[in-house]
Amino acid sequence: MSLRIYILLFLSMFAVSTSPIIARYLSHLSPITISLWRMVIAALIMSIYGYYRYDLKPIASNNQIKIVIAGVLLGIHFALFYGAIALMPNNITNATVFGTMAPLFALFIEIYFGRSISKKLIFGLLIVLLGTSIMFIYDFSIDNNLTLGNILAILCSVCFAFVFIISDQVNKTENSFNFSKNVFIYAGLTLFLIAILTNVNFLNISIYDFIFLFILGVVPTIIGHSVLYYLVKYLQPTVVASIPLGEPFIASIFAWILFPGQILNIYIILGGITTLFGLFIIIQNKK
Repeated sequence: MSLRIYILLFLSMFAVSTSPIIARYLSHLSPITISLWRMVIAALIMSIYGYYRYDLKPIASNNQIKIVIAGVLLGIHFALFYGAIALMPNNITNATVFGTMAPLFALFIEIYFGRSISKKLIFGLLIVLLGTSIMFIYDFSIDNNLTLGNILAILCSVCFAFVFIISDQVNKTENSFNFSKNVFIYAGLTLFLIAILTNVNFLNISIYDFIFLFILGVVPTIIGHSVLYYLVKYLQPTVVASIPLGEPFIASIFAWILFPGQILNIYIILGGITTLFGLFIIIQNKK
């Protein structure tokens, strides 16, 4: 695997890890508002940039419905993820551990469709699962908010797994930039519809809010997610979906530095190091 792919892998991992941290500064906003503005900003920037920078061909009709489905699932993914964070404001580790379990579901989907899975990939995933379990075990709780938050985070992972599977199919014939742009557009439309149906006042934001929403749209979305969708051209969906598994550890370190009272103990440190080791094994698997 080339150095460029390694750099992009780590760039995307660090970029997506900023998402729960930025969301903490927007905790007074509803999950739908945060998700909607994130998608609108990302889609708008990519549309403007794409118009002047790329000579993009129209999406093939057989891929259009797949991109719509991916966009709807991505919109639901973000709404569920920020909903989980809202229910567990002082437990970012929980939200990010369960919210980044997409590779497990992607693995099951790939096996279901008959794709060959290497023993090295499965071993790496087991190491990662051990690491995430170590990070989470210290804070096991049956508190209602934590339980519901964990359920929302798991459901968001299921949605995210399908986005990677669709990305793998579509990016074989489509430009990955065009794929990301259109997925963000449909995700934004999905969230807009949810906001209207649930009477969410997504326009009630301040300049302070918009600054963080803009960062959210650029760093973890355009830099993080778009790079991940691009990498599916070179790596299996399960491998790429595994990259955000480094997010709980990195996000926990960021949170510990930035937010007083945020937990960073030996379990998170040991589990995080174990997770990163598992990720190193996983990314050795070529497509």
